[in-house]
Amino acid sequence: MRTILKVITLTLLFTALPGCNFSGSNGKSKNQVDKIIPAYNVKTLTYKTIGSKALQLDLYIPKQSKAEHTPLLIWVHGGAWFRGSKDEFISKNGTLADKLVNEGYAIAAVNYRLSGEAVFPAQVADINDAINYLVNHASQYNISTDKVGIMGRSAGGHLASLIATSNNDTETGFYEASRQPEYDIAVVLDFFGPSDINAMRGNSGNVDHDAPDAAEARLLGASPVERPDLAKWASSTTYIDTDTPPFIIMHGDADGVVPDSQSRILKTRLGESGVSNKLVVVQGAGHGDPVFDTEEYVDMAAEFIKSYLPVTQ
Repeated sequence: MRTILKVITLTLLFTALPGCNFSGSNGKSKNQVDKIIPAYNVKTLTYKTIGSKALQLDLYIPKQSKAEHTPLLIWVHGGAWFRGSKDEFISKNGTLADKLVNEGYAIAAVNYRLSGEAVFPAQVADINDAINYLVNHASQYNISTDKVGIMGRSAGGHLASLIATSNNDTETGFYEASRQPEYDIAVVLDFFGPSDINAMRGNSGNVDHDAPDAAEARLLGASPVERPDLAKWASSTTYIDTDTPPFIIMHGDADGVVPDSQSRILKTRLGESGVSNKLVVVQGAGHGDPVFDTEEYVDMAAEFIKSYLPVTQ
C-alpha cells in the first residue's frame, strides 16, 4: 500500500513525450469498465466544427440525479498535448468517474485539437468553447453551469489549471473570436500537471524538456528555451490571483516526466495569493500511476470537490 508522503493544505497534465508514456493505465478490462458506472446516461455531442473536423464531448449524466439541476464537472484528457482523447476517461479514471457520477455530478469529457493539428492556445479555446456550449444547452440536459468544476490528468491537468486560473482574465486567443467564458470555475482537480513551463527545463529523468521535438515545443510551436514568453503565456501560474478558484493537486514523488516540483510551485503561488488549496504528494508514485484512481485518493478528491461545488437537492 502506498502512503501519502505529504498532505499540504493550500491547492492533473503531461501524459507523454516522444517515446514516453505519461499517463498510466489502471488495467481495467472492458467488462470491468462496464461495471464501473452503473447509473449514468452518456451523450456524445458535437460542440463545434472546424473545417471538416467535428470536436466532440461525452456528457455523463446520472440516471438518478440528487439535484434539481445537476452540477457539472469538466474532464480534460492527457497525452502530452499531441495524443489522447475523451475515450480514455473511463479506462484510466473509472473509479473517479464512478464516485462523482454516483454522488450526483454530470461530467463532460472533452476532446480538443491536439498540437499536431493546431498550436497553443487552440486547445484552451476549444475547451472554453465546449464549456460555453454546455452553458448554452444547460436546460436541455438539466445541468447547472453557473459554476463548474474542472479536472484533468497530465497535459489535461495543465489545460484544466490554465483555464481555471485565466477564467477571470481577458487573455486574447483563449476564446474563439475573443468570446469570453460564460461560466465561473468553482474548483479544480489537477493530477500531476505542469504549472510553470519555463521551470520544466532540463531533463526530468525520463524526458529532455529542452529537445526541439519535446512536447512543450510541439505545443507552443517553438522551444521554451527559444521562446520563454510563449512558455509563460501557456503557464497556469501566470494568471493566479486572489480570484483563482480552490485547487486540489495530486502528484507522485517518483514522477520522472513531470517532477513534483511543478505541483509544489503551483501550491506556493496559490498560497501567496491566499487561494485555498491542497497538495497531496504520494510516495513512490510515478507519472500516471494507477494509485491515483484508487478509493483512497478518489475519496479525497471527491470530498474536496463537494466542499466547493456541492450537490444540492
